Amino acid sequence: MKDTLKKFSGRADDYVAGRPAYAEEFVRWLALEQGFSEETIVADIGSGTGKFAQQLLKMGCFVYGIEPNDDMRKKAEENFLKGENFCSVKGTANKTTLKEHAVDVVTSAQAFHWFDITAFQKECRRILKPDGRVYLIWNVRDMGKN
Repeated sequence: MKDTLKKFSGRADDYVAGRPAYAEEFVRWLALEQGFSEETIVADIGSGTGKFAQQLLKMGCFVYGIEPNDDMRKKAEENFLKGENFCSVKGTANKTTLKEHAVDVVTSAQAFHWFDITAFQKECRRILKPDGRVYLIWNVRDMGKN
């Protein structure tokens, strides 16, 4: 885990510049079909610089940005700390530091492949409210388009 954390140190600005936002159609689907709204409390695990958290915040969600890498987390804090619906948390996929049954939804955008799956499942069960859901999200670039 330590080597994985170091991999992103000093790269936050590159990450912000190079990573695309998630598809607006997908974000609309979350709002219209999955009920994401100002009532939704989300733990965005492996939130990095807040690329996906930003889109959740635009829907009105309250977002805990769970990120173990200091540089990435600090970049998210620079972008969102003034927002009352964003709480930056130094934590990992298997130890978020959130209270039991604190969130409606867990998201992980582009980060799941770094997790210990069994420990992540256990942490999700601990922090999710009854009937809570987990969304694992990837951006896949179509390199064939101009």
